[in-house]
Amino acid sequence: MSCGARLAQAMREKGFRVTAQRAIILETIAHMQGHINMHEVFERARERLPGLHLATVYRTVESLHEAEMVDILSASGQPMRFAIRDVDDPHVHIVCRKCGAVSALDADLIRDLSGEIRSRTGYRLDERYLTMEGLCPACARKANGAKD
Repeated sequence: MSCGARLAQAMREKGFRVTAQRAIILETIAHMQGHINMHEVFERARERLPGLHLATVYRTVESLHEAEMVDILSASGQPMRFAIRDVDDPHVHIVCRKCGAVSALDADLIRDLSGEIRSRTGYRLDERYLTMEGLCPACARKANGAKD
């Protein structure tokens, strides 16, 4: 079964109608890999679907997120990015709020943190996809250098 057929089948199993636009946008996201923004997907998908509108990409990504097929990475001051959800590889990231750099965090570290938060507060973190913000080492050095 092709990649596109597998993705379309997964959408149907989640109860979503598979339109040409949804199928092409989902395939585009899957093939681009990594964390991409709406405009990147729009430009690439428009090559296959010339009449595509940016609003369609936004609505489709929202639907795919609702279907738990796409994860959204959102950090303050940064454009929204997203990636195909991989249930075998939870996405846990830390994003630099200054330059937008994204680093993956060890899932075991997050599980430990999640357990500690749960024991102290009773809250259960959604470990499937978690984004934390901070300053990357380079931006932290620049910030400290500016103060010295």
